[in-house]
Amino acid sequence: MQEVCYAVHAEQNAIIQAAKLGVSLEGATMYVTHQPCVICTRMIINSGIKRVIYKNGYPDPFALELFKQSNVELIKYSDLK
Repeated sequence: MQEVCYAVHAEQNAIIQAAKLGVSLEGATMYVTHQPCVICTRMIINSGIKRVIYKNGYPDPFALELFKQSNVELIKYSDLK
């Protein structure tokens, strides 16, 4: 179920602003505080972003499954070397 919220998530806002300004996200890396939810994950995959680095987990196993099936790399910040 989609959450009830008047705002958009930071990932959604970044993607929308890039589109508004005509900035391509193809091949980009996105840095976020939390693992993206499934809605943000779908937008990330469709926008052409290729890598997402996050600090904290988020309880959304379906989003994790979508990342696994896509060509988008999901990396926890603490795992960076």
